[in-house]
Amino acid sequence: MTKKCNARCDFCDYWKTESEERLGDYAPVIAKLKPTVVMLTGGEPLLRRDLQAVIAGIKKQSPAVYLGLITHAAMLTPERGLALWDAGLDQLSISLDFLDERHDRARGIPGLAKKVKETIPLLVRAGIDNLALNTVIKSDNLDQIVAMVRQCEEWGIGIAFSAYADVKVGNKEHNIGDAQMKELQRVIGELLRLKREGAPILSSSYYLSRVPEFFATGRIGGCVAGDRFVTVTPSGHVKRCSEFDAEVHFSEWTPKSIGATDCDVCWFSCRGESQAPVISAERLKDTLFR
Repeated sequence: MTKKCNARCDFCDYWKTESEERLGDYAPVIAKLKPTVVMLTGGEPLLRRDLQAVIAGIKKQSPAVYLGLITHAAMLTPERGLALWDAGLDQLSISLDFLDERHDRARGIPGLAKKVKETIPLLVRAGIDNLALNTVIKSDNLDQIVAMVRQCEEWGIGIAFSAYADVKVGNKEHNIGDAQMKELQRVIGELLRLKREGAPILSSSYYLSRVPEFFATGRIGGCVAGDRFVTVTPSGHVKRCSEFDAEVHFSEWTPKSIGATDCDVCWFSCRGESQAPVISAERLKDTLFR
């Protein structure tokens, strides 16, 4: 929705955006692409003052679409969260990589972790019943991963994970190397166990099980970007994924506009979950109870 952002993450440069073209009405995009799932992301979507109207417009165009929003929550209040929810959101996701002040330093927003931890219970009490954390697995937060699952259990919300990759600005500092591989494998094993036992982990077992493989090799093939999912820029241009250049304006897009993707340098959840085997008992369970 926007590349503008008031965070200062060292693995992203969207916050450097000073000006941009923006669509005001996404209903024509929805009518053209006919998605079943839409995730509103940034940058920071809450910087858009018309966000509530955009959500309502998408739902009016396609009431059946599953509509989610991802925010760092620095500007999120229970009142605004409920207004966005009532406008048509089906899922509200909050980015959180640490439970302590390390998150403040990582995002460049003082007091952010405390704000998130105070806001989540208020959102739940306000009636937002599909709330989740989005957490990036990286070198400096392996000690937080299981604790965050436990915290989500206490809050009564879900949690989804994504593997860090240095594709956006080339920052390799957060990559998990050989020295941490055993700890990563232990953490992933614990997540899989907790998931089997009913913990609110939204990530599929397929996705989680391949996270160590990605960090060990730096590559996983089979990306389905451009086929099973696309990214629409704030100006309305379509990319196969957020890390590629725009290829066509949405008004000229067809299912054949974007060819096969030859890229294997990330294991972000958007691509990993999209290429997960659809026909399997485990995947069916992940889908039905997500």
